[in-house]
Amino acid sequence: LCDQLREKSKSGEVRRTHIILVAEGAVDNSGNHINCSEVQKVLIEQMKMDVRVTVLGHVQRGGNTSAFDRILGTRMGAEAVIALMDSTPNTPAYVISLDGYEIV
Repeated sequence: LCDQLREKSKSGEVRRTHIILVAEGAVDNSGNHINCSEVQKVLIEQMKMDVRVTVLGHVQRGGNTSAFDRILGTRMGAEAVIALMDSTPNTPAYVISLDGYEIV
């Protein structure tokens, strides 16, 4: 994950925001459980990034979403499923993000 973020940074793409999704039950290559706090800690330590964790379930109970938010969630979820279907056990972590209105 850090390598992919560094690669994007070296390519000249200036990003102020990255959205990283961590699925419930996510595991690393060794089968160890991964949670948002661990991903946050790694990004802070290795990338010196300002990282904030948002638990989707908490947001969902907090009020109405806009149509854009609903569509964005669907689009990013679909892209995440496609990435998972195309991956193998040796595939590195995917970074799915929004560039303007395009999922990349």
